[in-house]
Amino acid sequence: MKALLLSALLTLSAFSGTAQAHGDHGMLDERGAMGLAARVVQKMTIRDYGFTAGQLDSSWQSISKDQVVLKESGPGFYVVEITKAGSEEKVYVKVLVNGEVPDVSKVYPF
Repeated sequence: MKALLLSALLTLSAFSGTAQAHGDHGMLDERGAMGLAARVVQKMTIRDYGFTAGQLDSSWQSISKDQVVLKESGPGFYVVEITKAGSEEKVYVKVLVNGEVPDVSKVYPF
């Protein structure tokens, strides 16, 4: 139930403020980038999207807010660190301010 509520909150947060998926509607802020990164990692449990990290196992499906932190930000991008529940395993998601995700890796820096 917690996972379902968290997924719903992350989805809703993606549509608030300036957090949009493409440049026609604005740019992502830190909060939007973190929400998008969490959704991308959850989707990566279903199939391999061609990122460096490959397909993730189903234990990555449930992500809470305390597992998601902003690792780095720079001109035009954010790097979000997501830690696997009950583990020290991490993935790093690079999110561009226009909503694109160029890479997801288990190694930082990319």
